[in-house]
Amino acid sequence: MRIVQMSDIHVGSGLFRPDFLSAAIDEANALAPDLVAVVGDLTMEGYRWEFEEAQGYLSRLECENVVVAMGNHDAKNVGYRHFEEFFGMRETARVVPTPDGEAKVVCLDSTKPDLDEGELGREHYGWLDSEFRGWDRGPKILMIHHHVLAVPGTGRDVNILLDAGDVMAILREVGVDMVLSGHRHVPYVWSISGVRIVHSGTVSSMRVRGTMPPSYNVIEFDEEKVEISLREPGEKEAQPLASFSRRPVTTSKFYPDFDRFVKYDRLPFLKE
Repeated sequence: MRIVQMSDIHVGSGLFRPDFLSAAIDEANALAPDLVAVVGDLTMEGYRWEFEEAQGYLSRLECENVVVAMGNHDAKNVGYRHFEEFFGMRETARVVPTPDGEAKVVCLDSTKPDLDEGELGREHYGWLDSEFRGWDRGPKILMIHHHVLAVPGTGRDVNILLDAGDVMAILREVGVDMVLSGHRHVPYVWSISGVRIVHSGTVSSMRVRGTMPPSYNVIEFDEEKVEISLREPGEKEAQPLASFSRRPVTTSKFYPDFDRFVKYDRLPFLKE
């Protein structure tokens, strides 16, 4: 399976680079991926004209499976209403055909209107579990904008997912293979408890951190291995970002029952 992962387009910013976004889209089309995952911050301020412009670019993607998540900048100024009009539901589950079977892709809105921080929220835990538990036809992939784990090279960490602990417990419990996120404008990969968390940088903005240039990720995996490369828009050569075995090798075991930590039903002290 081949995935192109983009994030933090930031149409509307004075630092937006349309030439970078156009180059990344052309390159993605040439790669013919099974999935293009755009993990949020399409806009700078959540205004309608920004979403319209972003859609104009992303409509040029030729991939049959383009999944778009909403970012915190998109949620500004009631921008989630425009997102729904231009890109559809903010939370969705999709089965994506792959050369070796099918992948289950779940996209969740982790934003809060007009706030930078994010949260999945208890109301989504049961649905997230039900979409992934028992899936055995291929990879399990979650798309969210906010980062579940801190990203190095981004300064003091802020805006990490508020319920990151509960979310990580669920991801391990249901065996999610990969989490695709953005938000921090720095590409990085974590592998923890069998879950691979893949951050992408900003694809088309000069709102960069340190020496990291605008970039996007290309993810390739089969039954044996996963390889992730970093691409700078307009540059011919890709840079290796991470590689690991398809199935994590681990001897760790966690013994307490999952529901001692995370429960989906109503709390016992609440009455109907």
